[in-house]
Amino acid sequence: MKGDLYKCLNNANRRKILYCIGEEEKCVNEIAECLDIEQSLTSHHLKDMLDCGLIEKRREGKRFYYKVSESEIIEILEKGKDLGDKLEERC
Repeated sequence: MKGDLYKCLNNANRRKILYCIGEEEKCVNEIAECLDIEQSLTSHHLKDMLDCGLIEKRREGKRFYYKVSESEIIEILEKGKDLGDKLEERC
């Protein structure tokens, strides 16, 4: 793994991308539309996430499709969110 996993997960847009492609693979345009951000910014995030090993891509014709590399990634995000909610309630 070339990238820093925690740095990749520390970005809200990257977490949103993971949720967006958590159930089915999508191309860059679909992901950008899902997040309502520019395609170029989406591509930048996807590259970093590929480097971290969070996602995988496959080519079909001229398009690349992205998916979460391991189903446990979404589970970890959910557990982290739940823990954050519990801790926030204590404050």
